[in-house]
Amino acid sequence: MFTTEDLDLVKFTKPFPQNITMVKVFSFCLYGPPNKLYYPLRILENIYLIGTYFPDWKVYLYTAPDVDPEFLKQVEMYSNVVIRPTEKLGSINMFERFFAIDEPEVEIMMVRDADSHVHWKDRWAINQFLSNTQYNSHIIRDNVEHTSKMMGGLWGMRKIDGLVIENLYKLYKQSPSDRGYGEDQSFLTDYVYPYLWKNALVHYSNNRRIQGENAVQFPFEYVNEVYCGRCDFENFVDSPQPPFSVEKPERRFRFINQKLVIKT
Repeated sequence: MFTTEDLDLVKFTKPFPQNITMVKVFSFCLYGPPNKLYYPLRILENIYLIGTYFPDWKVYLYTAPDVDPEFLKQVEMYSNVVIRPTEKLGSINMFERFFAIDEPEVEIMMVRDADSHVHWKDRWAINQFLSNTQYNSHIIRDNVEHTSKMMGGLWGMRKIDGLVIENLYKLYKQSPSDRGYGEDQSFLTDYVYPYLWKNALVHYSNNRRIQGENAVQFPFEYVNEVYCGRCDFENFVDSPQPPFSVEKPERRFRFINQKLVIKT
């Protein structure tokens, strides 16, 4: 397992690009044939939401060879979509989406799952992160079942000089860990979180925060019908902005001596 003691021992060198137009991206992965949980409908809805509320951003789709080619032809026509073929089959593509920030032109990356929507609550949290430039990364734990330190489809980061996520993944493959909540989240917990947490902005509900984090509780009444990362199977209804009728006074926390509630 990779520990914080290894941080000074592992040196990554990947200089910032010169004379290149930088972009901000939402990063998704797709693999397998069409599936009502992921595509075409779900990802098309996300492409629309991102194009509407983040018009200057790109959508990077890391795609396996077995993704429907007709679907790819369709989305390639959208000006905000960039297809990144991985030439890899199966769930390994969940890791490929993490590497968007390693691409030389990407300055900010938000990783999301194709089966959930970038809805008003998620957008509110993302915009809070973007407005607070002292943080280099963003983590969301909203639902009671968000017990991993980093959810696979609810985090993002600014480019950090010298940090290459794919190199961390190569280290992980030398000694894979299994924490019981998915290989991708085990990797994030053991290899990425130690780098990011001290300068991460964490948004949470349901007491899902960890001692010492820069944690901000969502200032909205929690309802299970609308939470970040929720798999929306049908009848998705968005709101263009937070429904202010359910706002609560914002509370900021930096937990020092409170009991941990996240798996470690």
